[in-house]
Amino acid sequence: MASIPRFGGHGPLLFGLALTRIIGWGTTYYSPSVLAPALGREIGLSPEIVFGGITVLLITGALLAPALGRQLDREGTRRSMCLGALVCALGFVVLAISQGPVSYLASWFVIGIGHALSLANVGNVTIAQLMGERTRRVIGLMMLLTGLASSVFWPVTALLMELYGWRAAVLVFAALQIVVVLPVYLAIPRFRPAAPMPGAAAPPSSFEQGRVSPDRRQTAFWLLALALSASGLVSWGLPLHYIRLFQEGGLTQAEAVWIATLSGPATIAARAIDATLGERLPAEKVALFGLLVAPAACLTLPLLQMTTATAGLYIVLFSAALGVISVARATLPLVLFGRNGFATMLGRLTVPQNITFAAAPLLFAAMVERLGANATLIVSAAIQAVGFTAMFALVRMLERKQPSEAATRSHP
Repeated sequence: MASIPRFGGHGPLLFGLALTRIIGWGTTYYSPSVLAPALGREIGLSPEIVFGGITVLLITGALLAPALGRQLDREGTRRSMCLGALVCALGFVVLAISQGPVSYLASWFVIGIGHALSLANVGNVTIAQLMGERTRRVIGLMMLLTGLASSVFWPVTALLMELYGWRAAVLVFAALQIVVVLPVYLAIPRFRPAAPMPGAAAPPSSFEQGRVSPDRRQTAFWLLALALSASGLVSWGLPLHYIRLFQEGGLTQAEAVWIATLSGPATIAARAIDATLGERLPAEKVALFGLLVAPAACLTLPLLQMTTATAGLYIVLFSAALGVISVARATLPLVLFGRNGFATMLGRLTVPQNITFAAAPLLFAAMVERLGANATLIVSAAIQAVGFTAMFALVRMLERKQPSEAATRSHP
């Protein structure tokens, strides 16, 4: 396969990494939706236990992320990702032979270790170490392709289950890690830290050091963590209940399902626009726009009469906003804090985010049950407004003249 010049000769590898993301997310995060009925029939697992596997995966990732991030900055990602593929394969084998809730949740603990080592943030660190200042666009394109994971693996999983049963389907997932994913990870170049330039040391670029001065990094970190965690709490919880929300508002099941399917195309379209045009705008302002649109969209249904048109407007606006925010979640740490220490910073951010992501499905299930559709949407808007406020404060901080910049301008 010919290299793609704008990707610096890494085109085939980036294509392979995109494929591993589709496989990784499709066989982990999305698979329980299809496996749940069979797991309930054959080994007696309740839906709460089935989807609790994802909670175990996310909590495991949060526990590993800080230490793993520091290691990735020192050693690169190749060894971690290769080990992660092997551990994921082992986890799927444990899942395939599970007989009850204990062994089932244990399998997701193993898969969670592999997921943290090879998927999660590690792929974005690989791209940053390979692509330099083109990282933001490449991550956007990668996330655009990753959006196909559910569209690919929901029908594939269903077909495998119909033909061979759920245990064989999960063993196929294990085989994909060894046969497809591991060879791609083995092709990642060995990490070589940048050698210092001889002679007078040139000042580090903003890409290497980031746009936040050292004295403001702690504040910027917590503002970013609050903004992304608040948004993530809603984005990982509310979409699971789209159909029920629409039905409570008076739509038929067929109408609710049809409108809910607009979510995927809207998310992918927003990611595509961001990947092609986003580099012309500061990443933090793109995120701020998404964090403004998302709560506004949540208020459309409580304030307007529920019709197919208003439900469609809500789903398109909300999903597009989430698409933009998801790209910002991957790229903003690089823009703000630089490539030096990028993996460490992602690891620190993973802890609050994964905890909120893990709590989101249960929290929103309880809210929909106890508060109803409109109140849940209003609470969702309020939570996201907190995220918008934090991001607005971060943008204002970045717009103020940094001390180092002021010194440079006053002493030419």
